[in-house]
Amino acid sequence: MQLVRLHQVSLPATDMNTMVAFYQDVLRLQLIARYEEPVELAFFDLAGTRLMLERARDAASNVIYLTVDDIDQCMSELRASDVTIVREPHPIHHDSDGTFGTAGETEYMAFLEDPTGNTIALVERKQPT
Repeated sequence: MQLVRLHQVSLPATDMNTMVAFYQDVLRLQLIARYEEPVELAFFDLAGTRLMLERARDAASNVIYLTVDDIDQCMSELRASDVTIVREPHPIHHDSDGTFGTAGETEYMAFLEDPTGNTIALVERKQPT
């Protein structure tokens, strides 16, 4: 068996309308489908990976990691949308031997929260300047 790519991520949503608006309007993901019965669900497309929001009374904390082209620009846009920023962009790992991608790149991450309190990590790999 060989795993090829991330297929779907599921996150709980205590307020589905707020969550759908956040992922659709703030993060600009394409809404694929939304269902009310038998369970309230919303599906988004993220470059071929599905994000599923499921109505839950109590939200457990989850993390979704999203690759971005320009982490600083994304954070600037998110700050302007009054998103809760947990941690600003910072280096996580210098990949000197290319274990996780191109050798010599440094992986940067920033953390924010969606309206239910799920953690979203933005990830960018940068070449040395």
